[in-house]
Amino acid sequence: MLIKSRSLFIAWIGTGIIFAAPIHAVHAQLGQVTIGTNPAGTHSYVVAGAVARLLQNETGIRSIIRPFSGSSVYMPLLHRGEITLGMNTNIDSYLVYNGREPYNVAMSNVRLLTRAFPLYMMYMVRGDSDLHRIEDLRGRRVVVSIRANRALEFLFRAILATGGLSGADFDEITVGGLADGARLLTEGRVDAVAIGVDTALTLQAHATIDGGVRYLTMGQDESRLSELMPGSKVSPAPLGPVTESLGGVPRVSEISHYVNTGVHLAEQDAYLLTKTIHENWQMLRDNFAMLANMPPEGLAPADNPIPYHEGAIRYFREVGVWTEEHQNNQAGLLE
Repeated sequence: MLIKSRSLFIAWIGTGIIFAAPIHAVHAQLGQVTIGTNPAGTHSYVVAGAVARLLQNETGIRSIIRPFSGSSVYMPLLHRGEITLGMNTNIDSYLVYNGREPYNVAMSNVRLLTRAFPLYMMYMVRGDSDLHRIEDLRGRRVVVSIRANRALEFLFRAILATGGLSGADFDEITVGGLADGARLLTEGRVDAVAIGVDTALTLQAHATIDGGVRYLTMGQDESRLSELMPGSKVSPAPLGPVTESLGGVPRVSEISHYVNTGVHLAEQDAYLLTKTIHENWQMLRDNFAMLANMPPEGLAPADNPIPYHEGAIRYFREVGVWTEEHQNNQAGLLE
């Protein structure tokens, strides 16, 4: 049975943990599923753990999660077939497949199984600060670069551009990982850090800092976000422990998280994994609030920036959600 409590959930997942003995017979072709994910305290980590438990319980395949400091670390492993699946944003997927910075070499073996959930990101500040909009960050200490997740820098700079800000307008700070940025804000050593809305790291900072934390709202030129970072858009922040305490709902960036794999995964195995996730998605939604905004019909986007795996295509065709738009996008990506 899946559970809603994050504290209980984290108690039974960890680095490389293997779930309990499977209920069903082990699938003949795939002996183990390893899912690469961002660090503990991120939505990526929590959802990866839920997916791993689901796959093992429903298919009998031994399933583990491997948290890394960031997706820049495990994207190459996914490309080389050293891990089975990866929780990656659509932005990271686009950059790696096309060989854009920070990867520079196209990793064309990466494939999409299914969309997982929307991820809302915005700059977080201390609740007692005088910062409210992106424009207010001029001259402040702002975390921009994350060494373990370089792709996010493109998103962060696009967010800052909505307020007319570029590198010369603030003190750029580089950190090793998402947790490092949250810690620096808690210690008062930076003024703003971009982070997932209401992730565990955010809630920890909210509980630790006197006066809590707030999210800024997007700058006045919102069109700059999707212009500079295709695949992202501006949305109202979902209501949660931090946003519910604010006077108004901030406007934040929205991107998507994918369950990715590679061409190394056999078609029948990709079909099985996609089928298992799709057929049990409503159960996951019922148990994890971060998945509430992702209905089962949203798991197969037609505007994805990387090709689908053939096994996923076979399943989505079988259930009638694969359209001509999907096929045209797939063909264009493979050209």
